[in-house]
Amino acid sequence: MANLQPIRQRVQAFIEHERPSGLMLDPDQVMAQAVAATLFYRGFARLDEHWSRLETDPDAPELASIDVSTPVSDSEWALIRPLFLLYLERETALMLEASRGLGVDVFGRSTSEIAADITAAEQEMAHRAFLFPAITVV
Repeated sequence: MANLQPIRQRVQAFIEHERPSGLMLDPDQVMAQAVAATLFYRGFARLDEHWSRLETDPDAPELASIDVSTPVSDSEWALIRPLFLLYLERETALMLEASRGLGVDVFGRSTSEIAADITAAEQEMAHRAFLFPAITVV
């Protein structure tokens, strides 16, 4: 069975271990971007949590909604994480660009540069997330 962890736990680990300083967004904003990236991923693939429910109930519906308690596997997170990081970078850039009128010196990439990378990552998601299960006929 895949290592399933809720989005909340993955984001908390990201905040505490990968970006313990320098993250300009509050935890709720970071969680929202992780949920948004997961929602985008789900547009192209079933989550492992759904596959496991299908094993016991072939008619099991997909999750009605995705939130911070939704379990995500390591392999799913490996695909979701790059998009999540781009979404975080975009949100940070939006915040910095909005503060330009207050005299804040803006640093980092612009939102338009980040938007181009997000578009490319989103277009590639269809290829990376595609899965067609093998069916054996006996």
